[in-house]
Amino acid sequence: MTAMALAQAVFRPEFIWDNRHIFVGGVKWTLVISLVSFVLAAVLGLVVALLRMSPSPIIGPIVAAYINLFRAIPLLVFVLFVYYGIAIQFNLTITAIQAGILTLTVQYSAWLGEIFRSGIQAVPDGQRQAALSVGMGRAQAFFRVTLPQAARIVIPPTGNMFIGMIKDSSLVYLIGVEELLRVSYVLANRTFRYFEVYMATVLVYLILTTGVYFLVKYIERRFALVDLLVSKTRSPFARRKAARLRRLQESLSGGGSAPSGPSV
Repeated sequence: MTAMALAQAVFRPEFIWDNRHIFVGGVKWTLVISLVSFVLAAVLGLVVALLRMSPSPIIGPIVAAYINLFRAIPLLVFVLFVYYGIAIQFNLTITAIQAGILTLTVQYSAWLGEIFRSGIQAVPDGQRQAALSVGMGRAQAFFRVTLPQAARIVIPPTGNMFIGMIKDSSLVYLIGVEELLRVSYVLANRTFRYFEVYMATVLVYLILTTGVYFLVKYIERRFALVDLLVSKTRSPFARRKAARLRRLQESLSGGGSAPSGPSV
């Protein structure tokens, strides 16, 4: 082996620290792309879920086709198609970051739409009927009764989707976005320190995804703690209110017995 090859074969952990500013810059864009795309995908996914549950014979099938289409396209192919195909064909001015955010948003909205739909449909319909019977409007009943309960259900799969988005954001390096994988690729090819560079890249992704995992677990525990405190409340007013709500739900679901009228 040549002297250069021997030097490159020696593991140098200080190389990672000396180039930390490069990794930090890549992590910044990875987080920006992931967070912006996920927020947009969550909002669009909620709209998709609501439209998917529409009783309309036209809207429901169209949204179902949207979900099936964008879940079937490989994300890498979708990124290249939007940035090099659609943008060039229709002469659109779109940056690589915009193309990456657009593709991540659209594809993940299809996945999140199905997750949100299953969470909303898992809430008993008696909850909505009870809210409507006490004077709430349909929108108020959805946002104050149905949606908070559905949120507890969809927290774990939604957290998994965010972890997946952090990892999938690495695919936009092919269109020139200076995220973590892109800067790592450039640094490795410039210095030939492939082991150190890609080991640092793996560790950074591991730290990011592990941090999101524990954040999701913390949110789950917080929701569980709120439920526990509500269930153990000693307030007489809260107990009477809960009892009235239970009786109302039972009557709406047919569980309560109707009072008999006076005999003739």
